[in-house]
Amino acid sequence: MPGSTRITIIIPAHNQLGYCRSCIQSIQANTRRAYQLVLVDNASTDGVAEYFDSVPGATVIHAPENLGFAGGVNLGLAVAAGDVVVLNSDTLVPPEWLTHLEAALHSNPDWGAIGPVTNCASGDQQIDGLALTGPDAVAAFAQERWSEFGAKVRPTNRLAGFCLVLRDTVWQEVGDFDTRFGIGNYEDDDYCTRVRKYGRKLGVAEGCFLFHFGGRTFEGMGLQGDAYARLMDENRKKYMEKWQVYLPEPGRGASGQAAAMRRDAEAALQGGDIGAALTLYRDATTLDPRSAENFFGLAQTLHRAGHSRIALDAFTAGLKLAPGNADAARQAWDLATQLGLEDTLRNLNVSP
Repeated sequence: MPGSTRITIIIPAHNQLGYCRSCIQSIQANTRRAYQLVLVDNASTDGVAEYFDSVPGATVIHAPENLGFAGGVNLGLAVAAGDVVVLNSDTLVPPEWLTHLEAALHSNPDWGAIGPVTNCASGDQQIDGLALTGPDAVAAFAQERWSEFGAKVRPTNRLAGFCLVLRDTVWQEVGDFDTRFGIGNYEDDDYCTRVRKYGRKLGVAEGCFLFHFGGRTFEGMGLQGDAYARLMDENRKKYMEKWQVYLPEPGRGASGQAAAMRRDAEAALQGGDIGAALTLYRDATTLDPRSAENFFGLAQTLHRAGHSRIALDAFTAGLKLAPGNADAARQAWDLATQLGLEDTLRNLNVSP
């Protein structure tokens, strides 16, 4: 049961003392549930090491060199117990954040890993258009989300690593993060793929919000612009080589990249990898939400995966953009009839 077992928070960090301090202070101020805090100093040179040593009750690990995100997390996992929260040092947590995340994780035994929504993350955890200034604004928005969604979790096929909540039995079986990804990028994609291969589901905790500054560790290492793009490309290739899949190159226009994702999704379906196809279609709708084809592809794949109700929502989103698509309308009506939700389409004036 949530709250009755141990839970470990692991924060790996390399420099960026100010962000580390703000993150940990927010945890101390806003966490009533008991927890084990594991701080991993990845050979910092700006005072992070000394600050970590001063944090009351924390387990502090000092790496002899910068092992990167995966390597730092692995040091933390070696001393962890219970469910694990892997947390970036450039985050701010609101009141009751840990209790809420734990409630979401344990709302269904199928969830192997979950992540919160945020203001800054790649993929479908991001809430666009947020302009929050200061802890009070973060806390107020987080309370609004919890009041609206509670412990509701929606399925996804990828979670960003800024805050990754792992069930105890899952991380113990899946094991360490893959250090081939070096300093960082794609190690979270890789871990999510491994959780799915293990047979557990990934989910976005709709009612749990964390603030994320984003990219501050990379910025502190001078990995910006072309240097950051090269790192992303190198790790993208490592991921593709490991899993024998194709990921489109970053930097294309949104519509072009989304179209490439659709083609890759179709190829994944032909190869029997429904999970990969779902991830690609979801990312395509995020990149190019004006394309009805992205939503229709997502809807068909969701239906094939057995997620009929969510599939109807995706069909509806596509038909709002292309109400004249007769084939999609027919599929949507068939699905709505099976679910007894014909009014959903009647309200859009979509003909059978």
